[in-house]
Amino acid sequence: MKLYSWRGETRNFGDELNTMLWPALLPALFDDNEAEIVLGIGSVLDNRHAPNQLKIVIGAGYGGYQPLPRMDRSWVIHWVRGPVTAALLGLDPAIGLGDPAMLWPFRPNAGECEGPATGQVGFMPHFESLDRGPWAEVAATAGLRLIDPTGPPGDVLAQIAACKLLVSEAMHGAIMADTLRVPWIAIQPLAAIHRAKWQDWGKALGMRIDFRQLPASSLFEWASGSPVAGWRGGRKAIQMLARCPVGSGRFQDNAARALRHIAAGPGQLSELAQLRRCQDRMLTRLDTVRRQPRGQL
Repeated sequence: MKLYSWRGETRNFGDELNTMLWPALLPALFDDNEAEIVLGIGSVLDNRHAPNQLKIVIGAGYGGYQPLPRMDRSWVIHWVRGPVTAALLGLDPAIGLGDPAMLWPFRPNAGECEGPATGQVGFMPHFESLDRGPWAEVAATAGLRLIDPTGPPGDVLAQIAACKLLVSEAMHGAIMADTLRVPWIAIQPLAAIHRAKWQDWGKALGMRIDFRQLPASSLFEWASGSPVAGWRGGRKAIQMLARCPVGSGRFQDNAARALRHIAAGPGQLSELAQLRRCQDRMLTRLDTVRRQPRGQL
């Protein structure tokens, strides 16, 4: 069976974690047989997959990027990311055990990506935001270390582990910080479609996520997150705005001031007992995956 990992034009940290986590935890499971696919980390539990493929779910979630799938015998559900996904799919909420990225500490040699603490405050934008705004410059102005979610996942992990606090618009930045016990501050994604999945993860941990809001760092980014993006011809209008220099410095300065202010506030962490509970339940299910990955077909 083949490990599925979403990949766009650039790498995305959360999705790339699949390639580091699962071959280490389930070393004998994978091959190149696309008739059977494994869905682990990511918002990929939807109808993008072929009806005749056997879909084996070990922690994937629904993100709203594609229509909901039809749950039939081609789906083997070991667990899903959280109770929001479970409810949308008509599954028992108890099967929403948590995001499998929280299993990172149980990977052999998990500490190999961790280096010395720097005491810095990190900032990880969503990978789409990084493409739409000058966040490297904004972070530098605010005095934060930019962590690029499109970089090699091992490097990203090391940078998160070295921080004393992580400000993150990328959900898996926050998930890994929480797992490594690095306090974090959640930034509400500018694009509304990226928000619901945070609640899925948070509810699995019994945790309320305290979102903070950052303004757009560029005219292009602001337009991408506005209703104009959904209008006919809206994308063309956004591209025209991107070439307009008027006010670009103001967007960048406002974003830097807001980021500096947010980073001065307290971070949050899930309760350690809740994290351990999620991890233990996922590890128990993982034993079942090793013995019977295809379920009782």
